[in-house]
Amino acid sequence: MRCAVYIRVSTDKDEQKLSLENQRSLFYNYIEGKKWDVHHLYVDVESGTTEKRENLIRMIEDAKARKFDVILAKELSRLARNGGLSYQIRDIAMQNRIHIITLDNAINTLEGNSEMFGLYAWLYEQESQRTSNRIKAALSSKARKGEFKGSVPPYGYRLQQSKLIMADDGTPDVVKRIYRMYLDGKGFDAIARTLTREGIPTPAQIIGKKNAGQYWHGSSIKIILSNPHYVGDLVQGRQTTTSVTIKGREELPKEKQIVVQNAHPAIISRGDFEAAQRYMEGRKQQQAKPKAKKHLFTNHLYCADCGKSLWYVHHRKGYVCGNYYKHGKHACSQHSIKENELTGVILDDLRCLTITLNKKGVMEQLEFKVKQVAKQTEKQVQSLSRQIEKLREEKKGFIKLLASGMITEEEYKEVIQSNNEEIAGLQSKLMRLTVNNSSSGAESMLRLKRELKKYMGLMELTPDILHRLVNKIVVKADGSANIQYKFAATAII
Repeated sequence: MRCAVYIRVSTDKDEQKLSLENQRSLFYNYIEGKKWDVHHLYVDVESGTTEKRENLIRMIEDAKARKFDVILAKELSRLARNGGLSYQIRDIAMQNRIHIITLDNAINTLEGNSEMFGLYAWLYEQESQRTSNRIKAALSSKARKGEFKGSVPPYGYRLQQSKLIMADDGTPDVVKRIYRMYLDGKGFDAIARTLTREGIPTPAQIIGKKNAGQYWHGSSIKIILSNPHYVGDLVQGRQTTTSVTIKGREELPKEKQIVVQNAHPAIISRGDFEAAQRYMEGRKQQQAKPKAKKHLFTNHLYCADCGKSLWYVHHRKGYVCGNYYKHGKHACSQHSIKENELTGVILDDLRCLTITLNKKGVMEQLEFKVKQVAKQTEKQVQSLSRQIEKLREEKKGFIKLLASGMITEEEYKEVIQSNNEEIAGLQSKLMRLTVNNSSSGAESMLRLKRELKKYMGLMELTPDILHRLVNKIVVKADGSANIQYKFAATAII
């Protein structure tokens, strides 16, 4: 019997880590007594109410592929505290002839013990809902006392004994300046460019967020301009979850929000804040125009240096690096290209390729080369498949050694990580070879020839033709472009 062992703890705190170790020991002893084999240990550090758990998802996919015969869990709540998810796991197991056994003896489909499944699923969901309600009530009580219940204070403030106080790092002055610039007529993006150019740390950098960007964005400016905390009012409970099983959040009306006026020092006067809100609402109404036209090369052009998309700029009649256009020369350089010039080059390329394919002997040479490549690819595919299968067999052996106690968990983790990385690398190579092989061949070349014949006398490049034939266009700093066609390597202009 191949066992999928599912282990879940709610947090990564020390006491939960001890629970994790205890659960593993229980399963090893149980499996050893049954003389079964371990297929895999699926471990998640997540709430049981959510179905978006990496290893639970992986276990469900493996169940659909029938990679094991039984799912072991300490109790049903380890698998799910969500009634709908509990039934989903049960149905998938039943459809694939997989048993579910919990070590508390509540569920054991191998022995026909499953009639209480629905009752346990309901009980665990209700328990989670009661816990959620208690947490919400506690947070609401703290909010009414003027305590900030979020984990990250607004830009310009810091936390001291659960209260917001003005930060002493210069950020309150930045907030004041943002309001001043906006009320003087500068837009969100223009303010963001100014702060970026001056090297002002972003909100993400201030809180020490991993991979924090160095550029301010218009969206960040809008959030600061819309935040009522800056007038000294603590406004909380603006959103809530619908239920413990539905993770989406809904906005609460203002009358249901928790507002404590003058709960902390104000950075912005009420007059300036209200003026900013009126100004934003006015500009929003002015900008309520029909959706802008999508230009021909939108989503096809990319900057060679920063990798960002190029934006169409009307007065240039062409495209410019979006990073440069939004953040200035501190982010990138122009990387501009004219639309009509690029269109002409692509049309010429298509006509020239069609003429070349019509030349005598060209197709025969292409077909011969394609067949040679196909044979070489097939040999590589077979070799990679054998290597992957060998590594998978080794992986099964390591799991058996772990279950029998011949190797420690640390040794298992080390060797299995290396094994998985090697398999992933080989599978990636195999996928690339398979895709390339399936998209090649003499027949595909003939289809290309027939397709290109339609464009021999082409006078206009339409979005449909561009989508069919062009994969990506990379624009360099000098204005030259690397056109990556779907049927060829590249063409340079």
